[in-house]
Amino acid sequence: MKYLVMFLLLLAGPAQAEVYKSTSADGEVIFSDQPSPGAVPIQLPELPTYKAPPVPARARTSGAARQDQPAPRVYQSMEFSIPKDDATVRNNLGALTARVSLQPPLKTRLGHRVQYYLDDAAHGEPVTGTSMSFTGLDRGSHLLSASVVNARGDTVISTDTVVFHMHRESINLPSRKAPAKTP
Repeated sequence: MKYLVMFLLLLAGPAQAEVYKSTSADGEVIFSDQPSPGAVPIQLPELPTYKAPPVPARARTSGAARQDQPAPRVYQSMEFSIPKDDATVRNNLGALTARVSLQPPLKTRLGHRVQYYLDDAAHGEPVTGTSMSFTGLDRGSHLLSASVVNARGDTVISTDTVVFHMHRESINLPSRKAPAKTP
């Protein structure tokens, strides 16, 4: 099946059609995709294309402690409440406030902190809260995860990695302004 699809794509050829230019008896210039008597083919520039960068493979974490011996389970669950997986965030400043839900609540008296990871890199130092603000994010897809770490820096529990898409308005294509109301 895969080879059939590739063969059909090769047969399709370029999507750009031939364009012909002719001049009528009145001197009117006519462009058409059909050749006519006296028409000459026009060489058009190649159509511009854009290839998006690949989205990195989604890494899933097990949520188990990184120790040789199994540690007693302190938390039952940890997941992102904001943003949800595959969510689109619309913010022209590239700002996002992420929030994790943790059951039971974070045990700061045991020295537990939350470490956030953006695009597989630690974002700042571990914090004592279950929310984190990110600013200046570029448009496009991003990976986000978080882990509870103990005082030694060992992972106690982790979220699954979520993908979110930052949507920022382009300065080249600003949104349409509403027409002014006339009195």
